[in-house]
Amino acid sequence: MRRLLARLALVTLAWALSVPGTALTLDDTRDYYDAAPSLRWLDAREDRLDAQQALALLRNGGGQRLSETYPTLGFRDGDQWFLLPLTNRAAGDLWYLRAARPHLDRLDLYLFDEQGRRLTHWRAGDRVPFEQRPLAHHQLVFPLTLPPGEPRLLLFQAHGANVIDFPLSLRTPDNFNLFDGRWNFVNGFYFGAMAIMCLFNLLIFLSIREPSYLWYVLYLGVFGLNLFAREGLGFRWLWPDAPEWNHLCLAVLNLLTLASAMLFSCSFLELRHRAPALNRGLTLIAAALALIAPLAVLNFHFFIQFSSAIVFPWPFIAAGLALWQIRRGYRPALFFLIAFAAVAVSSTVYILKTFNLIPGHWMIENALQLGTFVEALLLSLALAHRMTTLKSENERIQREANEALERRVEERTRELNAALSARGEFLAVISHEIRTPLNSMIGTVDILHDSPLDDSQRRHLHVIEQSGATLINLIDDVLDYSRLDAGKMPIEQTPFDLPGLLQECTAPFEQAARRQATELRLSLDPSLGGYCVGDPVRLRQILVNLISNAVKFTDDGAIDVSARREDANRDYVLFEVSDTGIGIATDQLPKLFTFFQQAGQGGRRRHEEGGSGLGLAICRQLAEIMGGEIGVTSAEHQGSLFWFRLPLPPAAVDERAAAPAPLETGPGARLLIVDDNHVNLLVAEGLCRKLGHDCETAESGAEALATLLARPDGFDLVLMDCEMPDPDGFETTRAIHRLQREGRLPVIPVIALTAHAVPEKIAACHDAGMVGHIAKPVNLQRLNQALSAALRGIVASRSDSAATRQ
Repeated sequence: MRRLLARLALVTLAWALSVPGTALTLDDTRDYYDAAPSLRWLDAREDRLDAQQALALLRNGGGQRLSETYPTLGFRDGDQWFLLPLTNRAAGDLWYLRAARPHLDRLDLYLFDEQGRRLTHWRAGDRVPFEQRPLAHHQLVFPLTLPPGEPRLLLFQAHGANVIDFPLSLRTPDNFNLFDGRWNFVNGFYFGAMAIMCLFNLLIFLSIREPSYLWYVLYLGVFGLNLFAREGLGFRWLWPDAPEWNHLCLAVLNLLTLASAMLFSCSFLELRHRAPALNRGLTLIAAALALIAPLAVLNFHFFIQFSSAIVFPWPFIAAGLALWQIRRGYRPALFFLIAFAAVAVSSTVYILKTFNLIPGHWMIENALQLGTFVEALLLSLALAHRMTTLKSENERIQREANEALERRVEERTRELNAALSARGEFLAVISHEIRTPLNSMIGTVDILHDSPLDDSQRRHLHVIEQSGATLINLIDDVLDYSRLDAGKMPIEQTPFDLPGLLQECTAPFEQAARRQATELRLSLDPSLGGYCVGDPVRLRQILVNLISNAVKFTDDGAIDVSARREDANRDYVLFEVSDTGIGIATDQLPKLFTFFQQAGQGGRRRHEEGGSGLGLAICRQLAEIMGGEIGVTSAEHQGSLFWFRLPLPPAAVDERAAAPAPLETGPGARLLIVDDNHVNLLVAEGLCRKLGHDCETAESGAEALATLLARPDGFDLVLMDCEMPDPDGFETTRAIHRLQREGRLPVIPVIALTAHAVPEKIAACHDAGMVGHIAKPVNLQRLNQALSAALRGIVASRSDSAATRQ
């Protein structure tokens, strides 16, 4: 019995002496211990050992001692054994053993007593269901019960294909809770900030649809998920029931992180426009990485090393691209450069530690989180700065485009104005050249009216008169169309006799209506009043056009012209011209007031008197320019009703007093007629003599000046043609006024008798000092009106002089 006890004592002593190194002693002086320097490590990738065999080898000096606080063994694929001898001399027996981020598929912890008897076995790791962990924690934590004063042996079996980091610490419950709470706060702050930045930038993307924000959210989200899984938080909170995915996710997320980083860089640095070939290359690489990421299931050990290796140079490449773009003048790349420089530094030291090229340290282990946090902030600033730059650039481009557009518009406007001016000049010349022979023709017709003619001759004379009037109306319509198109139609506001104007408009058509067995009736409402304020010339133009059309298209029946003030607004006058003629088809009404449009191919166009298609369109525009409107109701074979309404407020008393009195012919005057066209000169002389005036003629401006100087008191008025050889009518008129200022001539009014009818030429007549304008071809009525208006003052002056002499 004594011999047996002696043998057991010798074996026990041998076992005790065979534990190499210094055992870790726990006492009450400290509540935290780094256990890694007390570890002994055995690489058993080539051997298949059980726990007892590994324990025996390590106790007998096998393996090697680890002296680092944060041991990093690099990539290992196989079993690694660690032995930690310790003795608890503290009062408490509960300690928490923490293996921070070991990235192990499986970690088995065996607790032996001093004699090598196994007391407890725990298993945890990436490929072990989370619910089987001894403590629900994202890191590998084991609660150890260590009786005070009793030595214990902790044997670790680490198995995995990832990096083997084995920083061990032992903490009292209070210290562990305090430490764990602080790190939970840090992790919550870090990942919460990352999530907030993702959400914030996603909202910006949804608001402005800028692709760079979407790629940034994708990159930051994938990178954040990568780090979330690396911390073990993904296994705890996102996929606790998917240990196989937890094993593979780091390799997959590494590749997806790199792919999203490339796509974000291409978008942010605008490589699509600045370096298209490089953009295509990086996009293809990113697509390839995303496609091969699922292949990590085939060989995790290879893909985790491959993904770590190819991620390593990317921050330097991205920083280089940013520097290249900065040198090319792309200022937003500065923040991008600083951001990826921060990641380059942190990822470099982390990957060097991963491949066991530099010793591990807790600061290196957390450098990646710090670098990515700084990167996320800087990239957010970079995006904001980029958007500001792009906005400024867009504003500059828009401003330059607007300026260029304005220049082009100005050029086109000048060209258009030049074209309109050329067209106006052309029309003025054509109008002048056509009116000149027409003046001779129509003037001769007026003179022939008082000649003894038979009925056949009078019919032929009427045809000539009507044809000339039609041609004059066509010329006037073309000129009005040109003025309306150029926006140069002047509208006056003068007092005039409205009932008198209506009678003047209907009177010329009474004879034509009687010849067609048509009754032309004028109906004036008592509310119409007398004088009103408006443009009598344009009102007359609208009325004459509508009455003329009614007479044209009514072979028999009646035409009613009426005017009345509206009940709702007394300033507006409603005019109506109705007839019982051929009417207009309903489908033709919408385009009736359009330029160059007439009522279809029906009755109106079949009439031989169909016009140019300008008259009604001009009426519509004139009505609108004067602040009114025009319309029509009609049906085929049922007549037509044309109406228009214009603002024509009643004239005040003083305005009525200022209105011109009715014209009277008065006694004959002495006229000097100046025209270089002998035929027109004869016609004008004949018309003036028919009105009872004495006439003398001159065929040039020089002859006219000589005649006036020879007999200063011999003439009451001068009728002046404008287009004559040097000097022309304008220069001759200026010369007359100059002679008047010098006292060599009395005041003699000059009236333009010219084929010019455009506003520019009329204005030129007034600028030259002419008191009136008569457009050729002239008829007896208009000539009498113009002469009477100009001679009224002269006649009154003569009467006063005669009375004085008596």
